[in-house]
Amino acid sequence: MKRSEDAISNIVPLQPQIRLTRTQRKILEVKNAIYFQPQPDADDLTFSARELVQATLPHQTPRGNPPEWVRRNGNYTLSIRPGYKDDERTGERVCLGYPFGNIPRLVLFWLTTEALRTGGRRLELGGSLAGFMRELGLDPNRGGRGSPRARLHDQIERLFNASISFQYKGEGYRQWLNMEVTSKGELWWDFKQPDQRDLFSS
Repeated sequence: MKRSEDAISNIVPLQPQIRLTRTQRKILEVKNAIYFQPQPDADDLTFSARELVQATLPHQTPRGNPPEWVRRNGNYTLSIRPGYKDDERTGERVCLGYPFGNIPRLVLFWLTTEALRTGGRRLELGGSLAGFMRELGLDPNRGGRGSPRARLHDQIERLFNASISFQYKGEGYRQWLNMEVTSKGELWWDFKQPDQRDLFSS
């Protein structure tokens, strides 16, 4: 009699099948790919600044293009101010907007890792746009307005011209670090012909 009671108590009713969204399926696929991949080696290591782990760049472009975008985490504040450039058609100064989404994060991972690898402040992005995009895990062959190539062009301008500030505050003290991702730069790439190699490295 006891055995049958145990058997009955161990019966688990079948759960109804749950439909996953496209995003949920994508997360599961990435999770499985990470779980079943072989042990990473030194070439797979990627680094990020500690401050950008505590609070990160905006996921979407801030509404209304405010003069400053702020994110807080406890006593830590990250703030970003967008850069400006001359409009090619009118010559007027125009706001570039804020770096947002996954592309500036990928670029920052690459920059931090490359700076640690080389031990230098001057970083060579390479002689072709396609080569750099492949290093970031982006497809250089997809063209068009919303393509990774167009988004990279836009986000690199935003990121490399933005001013970023990190601030910590506590009882009786305040610390801050103001920085620009790049103090000087040169881009020689032709974004319409990503495989074209240039005479100079960007």
